[in-house]
Amino acid sequence: MPTCEILCNTLSADVDAKALSAKAAAVVAQLLSKPLSYMMSYVTVNPSLTFGGTDAPAAYVSIASIGAVGGPKNSIIVAEITALVTRELGIQPERIFVGIRDISPDSFGHNGLTFA
Repeated sequence: MPTCEILCNTLSADVDAKALSAKAAAVVAQLLSKPLSYMMSYVTVNPSLTFGGTDAPAAYVSIASIGAVGGPKNSIIVAEITALVTRELGIQPERIFVGIRDISPDSFGHNGLTFA
């Protein structure tokens, strides 16, 4: 059930958003020790995204999971996701935020049912 959303304000013509989404899903699944078949990921480009008062290339990555996140593990997740976004999009690490949420099973659903 983990999700990974990448929101950025720029995407060069040579970047395939679907391929980036697939790479992000694979990285997050591995980091969280979850099957790739459970992952949902997507990339959204929103030119209105600003960071530090400028519209220079920036990104926000949101990762949500029922368990498998928290504590020292989050530092590893942030480092790996930041490296992926920097490598794939050319966005400098200091212009990337990563948010990680541990979601309660009764607050997330799939196929018409919650995970509780």
